[in-house]
Amino acid sequence: MKKIISLALAVVMLVGCMALVSCGNDENYVAIDASDLLVEDFGIAVKKGNTALMAEVNKVVDAWVKDGTMEKYLDYYTQLSKYEEGVEGVTAPVAGDLKVTWDFGTATEEITVYTESGFAPFEFMSNGNVVGVDIAIMNEVAVNMGKKVKVQDIAFDTIPLSVQQSTGDAVGAAGLTINDERKEMVDFSSIYYSSTLVVVSAEDKAFSSVKALDGLKVGVQEGTSGDLIISAAASANGHSYVTENDAGEEVTVTVKVSAETEVSRYKQYALALADLEAGRIDAILMDKLPAQTMLAVSK
Repeated sequence: MKKIISLALAVVMLVGCMALVSCGNDENYVAIDASDLLVEDFGIAVKKGNTALMAEVNKVVDAWVKDGTMEKYLDYYTQLSKYEEGVEGVTAPVAGDLKVTWDFGTATEEITVYTESGFAPFEFMSNGNVVGVDIAIMNEVAVNMGKKVKVQDIAFDTIPLSVQQSTGDAVGAAGLTINDERKEMVDFSSIYYSSTLVVVSAEDKAFSSVKALDGLKVGVQEGTSGDLIISAAASANGHSYVTENDAGEEVTVTVKVSAETEVSRYKQYALALADLEAGRIDAILMDKLPAQTMLAVSK
């Protein structure tokens, strides 16, 4: 059965069609679950063969998922990103007993963390630094190992290759979906979050599936699951995945759109949203929680 991690927060905040909207050009925008897609799992990408680093990453991930700390970080950084963007009615989050600063002491050895900072609450810019759930995970790992973190903010689609080609301790921490293509390049930690893809569009269109995007102009972030899925769906064989039916039996589902479907690839989701608001694309295919945050901060 498909393993779902840390969805309690998402259920509370994001059931069905998200109520939060963006109103940047007198048009309301919504994000709706893509009903024809499987839930996807996020993991930290570790350079292949680095079993010591992998063990330390899993120690933190497993503990935080088990005791609810991961959900607290998701909540905290979601609210922080909204507050810093000036979302109406959002106050500064209170950390309470949640650790949000880390002291690396006199550590000289580094763990290089490759990320892309436009994916709140997993990573985003705050006071000139990259912060977020992924960065918190790796800061904790580094302190436990007596090392320090060196964050490299790079293009999302280059992260797995950067980890693969790195020297020393290196990870990709960027809301990376675990898939077979990336597994050829890196090893993945335990699952720390599970996400569905959503379709962001004008409220009066409200697309609820990838199939509904057939023949339209679709924006994605380059190299993300949305990019890989819509591109495969437009190919001759379509996008296929294995899931379970109501009887608990494994079945293969294939999602297809016509070759007329036009895919626009962006380095950052903010650029895709700008084109959506300008009418240059019809929809954006992206992960659910970052979509919720993006719409909230763009109001």
